[in-house]
Amino acid sequence: MRGVLPLFLLLLAPVLRAAETDIPADAAHRVSADDPAWRELAGGLRAQAAVTATFTENRWFPFRKVPTVLKGEVRVSAGHGLSLHYRDPQEQTVIIDDQGMLVRGPKGDNAPPAGAEAAAANSALLHVLRFDLRGLAETFDLYGTRTDTAWRLALVPKDDALRRTLGRIAIEGAGPAVRRIELRRSAVQRVEILIDPPQTSAVFSPEDLKRFFR
Repeated sequence: MRGVLPLFLLLLAPVLRAAETDIPADAAHRVSADDPAWRELAGGLRAQAAVTATFTENRWFPFRKVPTVLKGEVRVSAGHGLSLHYRDPQEQTVIIDDQGMLVRGPKGDNAPPAGAEAAAANSALLHVLRFDLRGLAETFDLYGTRTDTAWRLALVPKDDALRRTLGRIAIEGAGPAVRRIELRRSAVQRVEILIDPPQTSAVFSPEDLKRFFR
């Protein structure tokens, strides 16, 4: 049976121009990686050394009227990166860390070829869930809004070619938790990840590190 294709590989095929995010890309909404308010929020997220949450991933394609729905668990480790463990409809784990992407399935591990767009996308998701604003600011211009504990960020690639292929990334959260990530290539092709309230712990067990990371 064919495995779950890593979500960023789905977004790198040639399609229509990306739709605009609803956060205006203007000076009034520009977010600096050194902004004290955003740094405080980022510090609260990064203080969580081991985070686990269930998620639902909706994938919209031009040839389907309803999304393809995948479910699983996301794990974020301060020292080992990001792990997306898909449970439904097929079991597979996508690991993203400082070494790149690794796909772990029933037949073993596989490292997909990483071009510039895939590398930038992988890095973005890793930095997003670590809420590393400095890391994000190296590749993206950041725009955002905040209301009480709710916040939203839009990531706009600085490079024109990357902006055409990757589009924009939108992130929403509440307090020290990322709750929604959207990668939109066009009005008819996008990926939305809805993340349930997370559970945090000081460390992952050795068994979890071996199974879900590398």
